[in-house]
Amino acid sequence: MPDLLDDVTAAAGLTVFGAAAVAGAIDTRALPRSPLDWSPDYDVVPRVTMLRTELRALDLDRVVLAGDGAPARAADAIARTLGVPLTVLTGTDPGGIAAAVAGSLRRTVVVLTAASPISVSLAVDSHRRAFLQAFEDQGIQDLGRRFVFVTRPGSPLATTALEMGAQLFLAQPGPLSAYSLVPAGLAGADINELVEQAFALAEPPRRTSAAGFSLPSAGFSPPSGFTVPSGAPEASASAGDAGFAHPAVALGAALAAAVAAGRDKIALAADGSGLVGLGEWVAALLDGAGARAVPVVLETPSSWGHEGPDVLSVTTGGPLVPGVMPGGGINPDLAVNGPLGVQLLVWEQALTIAGLIGTAQADAEPARSSPAGFGAAGSTPAGGLASGGGGHGGDDPSSHEGVLRVLDTGVPPQVPAFVEGAVEVHGAVTATTLIGAIDEFARSVPPGAALTVLAHLDRTADAAALGVRTGLAGRVDRAVHLAWGGAVRFARDDESVQAATGVGGSSRTSAANVIQITGAVPRDLAVPGRPYTFGELQAAEAADDRQVLLERGRPLLRLHLTDRKSGIDQLLAALGG
Repeated sequence: MPDLLDDVTAAAGLTVFGAAAVAGAIDTRALPRSPLDWSPDYDVVPRVTMLRTELRALDLDRVVLAGDGAPARAADAIARTLGVPLTVLTGTDPGGIAAAVAGSLRRTVVVLTAASPISVSLAVDSHRRAFLQAFEDQGIQDLGRRFVFVTRPGSPLATTALEMGAQLFLAQPGPLSAYSLVPAGLAGADINELVEQAFALAEPPRRTSAAGFSLPSAGFSPPSGFTVPSGAPEASASAGDAGFAHPAVALGAALAAAVAAGRDKIALAADGSGLVGLGEWVAALLDGAGARAVPVVLETPSSWGHEGPDVLSVTTGGPLVPGVMPGGGINPDLAVNGPLGVQLLVWEQALTIAGLIGTAQADAEPARSSPAGFGAAGSTPAGGLASGGGGHGGDDPSSHEGVLRVLDTGVPPQVPAFVEGAVEVHGAVTATTLIGAIDEFARSVPPGAALTVLAHLDRTADAAALGVRTGLAGRVDRAVHLAWGGAVRFARDDESVQAATGVGGSSRTSAANVIQITGAVPRDLAVPGRPYTFGELQAAEAADDRQVLLERGRPLLRLHLTDRKSGIDQLLAALGG
């Protein structure tokens, strides 16, 4: 690839090195609403600041976020980058819920988010019930003060908030919206600074590199017919013309060109310069949209999976300091550096411009959207992985039907092909050893496709399972994407399943084989007011995902851990970790 410093676009303190040098003009008239049209929710920052002061005066300084999809990952990235404590619940693992409920309840305030105007996800509803019961068990009376709701006007969650007398923020989902600013701000993050950073980019565009957002040349050409929405600055900017003036346009053009050229596995890695969790958020946006591009979140810039003929390597980080090269020690295709607030705004704009997430994504949050490589961007993903809140999310009640059906009838019994130690192996494999079965399945992934690991485990207590991605990526010449079950789900829309799985779809679609990891529940937790437990809900989600995959003819290997720690250790040892 060309030298990273060949081509630079800069603005508002953000630099992107390695972006495509896109020749010719870009038509900015294609979309009805420009993704570059952004203005902050001006009342959110002062409201959050005032509310945080009131809560701290009452010694309520522990914040728990119960939410789904990209907004939850954005709040998590803000909190981790700025070093403020925020407990984030995404998914239904009883161990994770029990740990959150057990911690310092008398100091706890719970933020519940749901972007759907018509329903609330089973997970978020269950989280609310668990904390409500826990507060009551502790004799805590001021329940309305203990909950903060972020949702759309007229949604079921808004009604619940009013009934409880709780704080309610009504907002549309989007970059730096109340969905991420409220939980992060209440946890202590300086959200005013984040909004100011983003606002610097949203001001009338200027053609200067001093502000700092830049993009270098990766040698891509734009796909045929590539267009950018109306309102994009400098509509006819060309390759040599100061990097397009607006970094989101340049980055979006580079992403679109790469995907069109077959480099549809986007390998995301933090470069160690200060931003934490940004890659997970970008992956959640792509997963939630069921995008044509498959996100692969790497442990380090040089981890297995950062290169390959179908891979676009991208590093992200904070503002560069003089004398420091971008890329975190490697020479990536793209290196995006700058303040967190600008990153959050530009990445979403760029993904929309590239057509990797729909222009309506900020207006819809499918409760069970598809992970990238399974669903079509801009459609309701179904048959693939999808963020529990979609990119920004929306809960269609029909999306819960499969899970509720399993809860009603029970999880269908499965007989393992064989058992090795603490791991049951389920699937159509001929191998008789654990590593043999994994290798057989992984090597069956066709060229150009991806291998998805879907872990229905505790994201925190079972975090060692992340090593499975690294181990697999070192053994198979395919992109390996790991997602957490519960936060990422499958949906059933036939059309998007077809596009997502590649069955009758475009050759550009990255169909994925799935390894599902489930685990025994040593101690379950009831969902108050519901006839099921968190463990049963988690098992039903996993069973429904398996059913959808089987209906669509997708290859599936299930690894069930009869003892989670022993099973994860066994998997890592088998994979050479």
